[in-house]
Amino acid sequence: MVEFKVLVVGAGLNGLLAGLVLQRAGIDFVILEMRNDTDLNWGSSVCLWPQSVRLLDQLGLLQEANELYLPVQKKCNLKRDGTVMSWSRMIENISVNHGHPWMLFERGTLIHLLKSHISTLSHHLFMDKRVELIRSKQDSVEVECVDGSSYTANMLIGADGANGAARSFVGNFADTSVDGDFTTTFYGIYGHGGFLSSDLECGVAYETHSDGFSTQLIVPSKERYFFLIYQRLNVPTQKTQRITVEMEKELVSKYGKAFLAPGVTLEQVWARKTWKYSASLEEGVARNWSRDRVLLLGDAAHKMTPNIGFGLNAGWQSVVVLANMLKPCLAEDPYLSTADLSKLLVEFHRTRRTQVRRDMQLSALATRLNIWDSLLWRFIDQYVLPYINGDDVLAKYFCSWTVRKSVTLNFLPEPNFKEGIIKWDKRTVSK
Repeated sequence: MVEFKVLVVGAGLNGLLAGLVLQRAGIDFVILEMRNDTDLNWGSSVCLWPQSVRLLDQLGLLQEANELYLPVQKKCNLKRDGTVMSWSRMIENISVNHGHPWMLFERGTLIHLLKSHISTLSHHLFMDKRVELIRSKQDSVEVECVDGSSYTANMLIGADGANGAARSFVGNFADTSVDGDFTTTFYGIYGHGGFLSSDLECGVAYETHSDGFSTQLIVPSKERYFFLIYQRLNVPTQKTQRITVEMEKELVSKYGKAFLAPGVTLEQVWARKTWKYSASLEEGVARNWSRDRVLLLGDAAHKMTPNIGFGLNAGWQSVVVLANMLKPCLAEDPYLSTADLSKLLVEFHRTRRTQVRRDMQLSALATRLNIWDSLLWRFIDQYVLPYINGDDVLAKYFCSWTVRKSVTLNFLPEPNFKEGIIKWDKRTVSK
């Protein structure tokens, strides 16, 4: 019999990280990606919290990451009319709390970093492979692609998103958009651009709060800015919400004079953008994460609003937990039966679901606070949080719970272990 092999569907940041971790664990893998190599670099900014930075350290990527990430120290909250509600050093203080910094990357930069550390990439990553069918067999799982090619492995990790083939297979849905796991209350417009204003302070995440509309404008340098515009839908929906060009135009026309930073309006940000993308901001945790030899990962299993940037970090934690469970099982039995593997995947779900749901709920709270989803949130945001250093309170007493309880790979060392004023619950000592 051949050695245990894993198919990873999706070469986004979760899929590539899964491949890299499997490689370090000595487990054979193949990644299938439906896009071409150019499209893979598509996207705006992503952030890594300190628990994910620890993982970069274990994988030997920390030095490069330190040279590539875009430093941000401060946060500024303001109203739509430009009135500043508060300034804080919340982002800088994350490293004080946890030892490692909060790292901002352009998505393509982080994609390239992960890809560059997968050995013999041409044998492990195959582009333009849209999975059309997943078939479960007695001792394996097989996929068929639109181009007629097929691949067989002992396990499949579905990192292909909420509407991917893996989630459809696990839930046995004819239409994944109406299965009821995810709800859309808000939609967003992501984008980035170059130079914006010589008067704008750099190294700052600016956040505009108002009724039904909020924004995030991150300016790491004079040469680069990233933005995300949040708009509340009139009625939440569990169906796929398509964001039309007309909806974008209407939003920009309605809120064009709104300030996204002191002295900078939405009109200015929109006029200087070099890329943009609109999407519904789904929220929810899938009821089922696995079926037979197939496991859902990242957005295929859970969706959360991006205000505090927990989504990707939750996916990376799932990769760590899975690897820590799978490697010792394969050491005992390299030919795991479907029944034994299914039990492992169910246990994985049990281990992760509570933490993921908490991350989703905290993200939801931050979004609703910023968008003044009720009179109570509006009052608290304007008249309470500015006087108690609200952003620092959020990071230190709420987000830190997720950070400090994170796990690391139990089979790799952590050469640059760091700790801040908040101690890690666990420090892995590799065996």
